[in-house]
Amino acid sequence: MSGERAKNPVSKHENEGTVDPEGNRVGFFGLPKDQNLRQEWLVKIDDDPHFKLTDATKVCSLHFNPSDMKTGIGGRKMALCKGVCSFRFPWRTSPRKRHPPTLRTTEAHRSKKRRLDESLSQGSERDLSVSFSESNPESSRTSPIETIEEIQESLALCESLKHQLLQAQAEIARLNEQTRLLKEKLEKIELQNEDLKSRRFCLENMTEDDSISFYTGFPNVETFQATLTYLNPGQHGENIRSWRSSDSKDEKSHYDEDNHQNTRSKRGRNRTLNPQEEFFLVMCRLRQGFHGQHLAFLFGISQSTVSRIFISWINFMYLCFGTINIWPTRDEIDKTMPDDFKAKYPKTRVILDCTELKCQMPSSLLLNSRLFSSYKNHTTVKGLVGIAPSGAITFLSELYSGSISDREIVERCGILDLTFNDSDDVMADKGFTIEDLLPLGVSLNIPPFLGRSDQMPPEDVVKTQCIAALRIHVERAINKIKNFHIWDRVIPLSLFPVVNQMWTVCGFLCNVQDPILS
Repeated sequence: MSGERAKNPVSKHENEGTVDPEGNRVGFFGLPKDQNLRQEWLVKIDDDPHFKLTDATKVCSLHFNPSDMKTGIGGRKMALCKGVCSFRFPWRTSPRKRHPPTLRTTEAHRSKKRRLDESLSQGSERDLSVSFSESNPESSRTSPIETIEEIQESLALCESLKHQLLQAQAEIARLNEQTRLLKEKLEKIELQNEDLKSRRFCLENMTEDDSISFYTGFPNVETFQATLTYLNPGQHGENIRSWRSSDSKDEKSHYDEDNHQNTRSKRGRNRTLNPQEEFFLVMCRLRQGFHGQHLAFLFGISQSTVSRIFISWINFMYLCFGTINIWPTRDEIDKTMPDDFKAKYPKTRVILDCTELKCQMPSSLLLNSRLFSSYKNHTTVKGLVGIAPSGAITFLSELYSGSISDREIVERCGILDLTFNDSDDVMADKGFTIEDLLPLGVSLNIPPFLGRSDQMPPEDVVKTQCIAALRIHVERAINKIKNFHIWDRVIPLSLFPVVNQMWTVCGFLCNVQDPILS
């Protein structure tokens, strides 16, 4: 056994069951019961196709290292150490390859074989076998029937892939055509969109100064933008406190008077219009008096949104314009005084007059009696306007009930608290009997009264004509305010919370228009 591998460890050893050639005792070991270890033994032993393994097969001790074995008491009995699989000879390390399966002779295979024979009779066998042998040298070891079947399967697969490719190409062509149609449709929609944008009612489409002046009262776009820049509503209108209907009911719930901070917890929805569009909307309503429903249609928003935007902006503009001091100094009056005033009344500081605006009749009888004006025969609100000799509006009072007198308005409006110089003149009409109310050194120029005479003296007639010719400028200034056509209609009670703000804002906006006197 030494130097040669035994095919059968049981029957091929000399001195079997006694000693080896060197005189050492030989032992025999059965296959291990552990299935994993047993499988390793079988793999290393079974390298002969004619060798049959049974449960009685034993392996002699010559195939193991001495260290793998242990001797019992007295040296008689030998045993292997647990888990031993290390043999002394180079045994095989992998199982034998399986034989190829036997070719089945079913009816399907017989029909395939007949078809193959027919193809081979026509010369296809030679071509196929040659080409296949050239491409794959290993094909000589494979059955020709199996080779032809693989080729046929490959051809069928190619046909299937070709069919799928044609379908994919057709689908791509269909999608390309659909894409082309969609692009054409998109181009048409873009053209329509551009046309609609050009027709949209917005500031960007106001290309002429006449259009700007008609809808907003500003002489040009530059003045409009300069006013908007001064107001500074913020990029997204964040500087404007948005008005809510609940504000008029509970102001303290939305504003902290101690900290002067807005305490709203909710920001609300994003603005539909940008600040420029909102300012344009407000100016359109002031200038042309458009109804809220009309503006909602023009700007594509709801009527409630129009009301919210208008009231929010009016309050915001009132606060911003209120910081401007429009009461000029004596030097400024002298620099801008027209020649007519210099020749006749050079000391004129301000020209005063009152005007009335019709308002809706309230349900309260007491309030109705206070608002009723016998001059207009209607419920009205009354305000005082003061202008400089140059025509600029220099004073605007609050609006009072229509039954109040001109003298009482002067007492209550605060104009007497403004700065007057000695020898200043105040020009007004006959209704302003306020000479005793004026500061010390300030005189009053009003047309003379007829008195008890039947006919006015010539000098009084001349004085009346001179004062009337100069006092007419305050009437023109009031007319500029009323050119904001929101005053054309009867003021509804719903606008009473902001009617003073509207009045003041319109007066301030008149000063950015073309002057009365050039």
